[in-house]
Order: sequence, then C-alpha cells, then structure tokens
Amino acid sequence: MKKLMILLAVITMVGAFTATTLADVDLYGSARFRSYYASVDSGVPGQDSDDDLEWRMGHLSRFGANFKSEKITGRFELDARAGQGGWQEDIEIGGGSSMLGNMRLRHLWGQWDFGAGKLMVGHNFPLYDAPVSGINYYSGGLQKFGGIGYTQARSSQLRLTFGDFRLAFLQTDTTQQQSPLGTYEEANIRFPKIEARYDKRIDAFALSFIGGWQTYEIEDRLPPTGSKATEDITSWVLGARCKANFGPAYANLGLTYRQNGKNYGAWTVSIKERAVLQGNDVKDATAWGLVAALGWKINDMWTLEASYAALDSKQDTPLDNEDDAIVWGIISRITMAPGVYIIPELIFQDNKDASTNGVTTDQGDTTVFGVYWRIDFK
Repeated sequence: MKKLMILLAVITMVGAFTATTLADVDLYGSARFRSYYASVDSGVPGQDSDDDLEWRMGHLSRFGANFKSEKITGRFELDARAGQGGWQEDIEIGGGSSMLGNMRLRHLWGQWDFGAGKLMVGHNFPLYDAPVSGINYYSGGLQKFGGIGYTQARSSQLRLTFGDFRLAFLQTDTTQQQSPLGTYEEANIRFPKIEARYDKRIDAFALSFIGGWQTYEIEDRLPPTGSKATEDITSWVLGARCKANFGPAYANLGLTYRQNGKNYGAWTVSIKERAVLQGNDVKDATAWGLVAALGWKINDMWTLEASYAALDSKQDTPLDNEDDAIVWGIISRITMAPGVYIIPELIFQDNKDASTNGVTTDQGDTTVFGVYWRIDFK
C-alpha cells in the first residue's frame, strides 16, 4: 500500500510539473472578402475609363497559431495568395485564393525572454511598419501613398527588444528596385538591413519613432565598351507615428522621409523613389509622405473614419523628375457581432502628374466604392 501511495505521489508530481511546462497554443483565423467597384481614369485624352467589379476572397484572409510558455513565445501564420505570379499578378488578374486556393507563409518566428531583454528569430513584421488608416482596399491602409510600410509586409530577421526599444537586423532587399546602371549582373551584400524603433505610451497618446538603413553594391557592364562598373545603392528611412485616443474619438498621424525608398523595399506608389544614373554618377531619390485619420465610435456597433494621405517624391537630377499622389477615403465599420464586420468604403485616388526629364505626364485618378467583409474566429 505504501509503495502504491509513493507511486501515485510521483505520478502526481510529474503530471503537475509537465502541466506547468506545457505551452499555451491558440489557433485563430480570419476570413475576408472583397466586393469593390473601381473606375480608373488613365489620364490619356480620348481614352475611356476602365470600370471593373472585384469579387473574391481578400488577400488578408489568414490562419495561424500563437504559442506562449514561460520564456518562449512565437507565431505561425499563413495567408491566402494566388501563388504563381505573386502578389502583383494577384492584383492585376483579379485572382486570389478563390481561384487557385494557394497559401503563403506570413509569420514564422520565436522569441526568447532572457531577462534583460528578448531575442526574436524568424519571419515577422519589420520595424518600419506603422499603419494609420483603416482602409482595407489597398490591403494595408494608405501606406503606399506616403505611409510607413513595406511592399513585402514581413521579412526574415534577428531582433532584440529592450523595454520600449527594438533593434532588428533584416534581410537586405535587392529585389524591389531597378538598377540605375541598366540590368545589373550581380548584387554584392556585405551588411544586413538595420532598423531601430522606440515606442512610448503617454496617457492618451501612443508614439512611435522608427529609422532604417541598408546598402549594397551592384556590378554592371556599361555600353558600348562593356567595361565593368560598380556602384553603391544606399537607402535610409525615417518614420514617426502618433495615435491619440479621446474616448469615442481617435486621431492618427504618420510622417515619413526617406532616401531611395523603392530600393529599400518601402511600399510606395511613386515611380520616382529609386536611384537613377546621370552620367557615371548615381543620383538618389528622396520622398516625404504623411497619412492622417480621424475616427468616431458612435456606438458599439458603428464606427466612422476619414483618412487622407499625400506622397511627394523626386530624383536628384538636373531636369525635373518628380511624382506626387494624394488619396482620401471614408469607411463605415459595422460590427454585426463579436468578430463579424461589414465595412463600406469610398476612396478617391489622384495620381497627379509625373515629370520625367522635364516632360509632364497626367497619371489619371481612381474612384472606388465597395464593401469589405470580415469574420474572425478562434
């Protein structure tokens, strides 16, 4: 009998220890649907506008899991994509998971709390990511019109966190650019991309300050001799965001200034945010942008938001090489039940004029009206 009691005590102790060491794993998902009508004016005289209906699953539909133990946290997440042609083709052909049913890795990272700080390893959001607007049509607010964000919204990285300060070492981006010397033969990477971010809450205000830097060397053959030339493409970004909450009302503002943002991988609608060649010298591109949003929670079911964004970019060339864009939008977020949202949206996008070597081109405008549907589950 005594041996049986000892055995039961040992089993109880082992079970209790095992239970305390097991991690919490929470599954979650979000199904989203896009139903938009867009009228696109190309700006070309005599050319009719292009009117199209979009009716498909949203890009941001996702499925994943959060992992949490005493010292380790992590996340795994997939989202819906067309797959073969990537994100850009998904936009252009009106594809999406409703046609091909493919999924893409969105998050896969783990983080260790070592006491003095935290170490994160894997694929996660970069630090240069600070949404302001709730617009869903562009799959990321109004970030590409002057906001703080990436073309590819997640990146491989090592990240350190010390309280409100984070420092990340990311994969250098050589894909989101066009070589200023033509089609480059090789990109030589010697340093990772570096980003730093400081977040602070003060009463009703949430403040974020972000900076990033990357550089790499490209090798080309210069016509007509075919001689080899090497040039460094250096990019840096700065961003600041303030989110203010005043009970039922809120106001958000994001500001950014950057050099060679397209080369860096910043999400931008501008065609002038990349370095260009003038003679034998590389001329940098600079841009500034802002995104602002005002919202009002009328009641638990209904929230209204108006947002605006502006982007101004230019290349450091003797002749005029500039590109501007503005956009404004209104959304009505209707909460039908916990996790169930119907969001009507109205958007006007003015692409303004672009100047290339002193020649100005009208880039037209786009008007969008539609509804974004979303059901979250866990």
